[in-house]
Amino acid sequence: MNVSELVEQIESKEDFIKFLHALNKDFLSNGQSWENPDLGRYLEAMEAFLSSSTEKSLYKMDFTPSWKLFAEILLTASIYE
Repeated sequence: MNVSELVEQIESKEDFIKFLHALNKDFLSNGQSWENPDLGRYLEAMEAFLSSSTEKSLYKMDFTPSWKLFAEILLTASIYE
């Protein structure tokens, strides 16, 4: 199961921890293919994504704080330009 699929299954803290493990494993194996492969760019992408996301944006996420939302933000920051 890939990291994107894991996000859809997150319902608890334990699920989020499994996701973090998989995201880290993906970075260690495929980090060179991430849009933001270093911490500075990754954090900038996370900030830019959250700043530009609105309820009318293309990113149809439920922004109610949850373990799943945290995972979606972390995953998106790896690919956000």
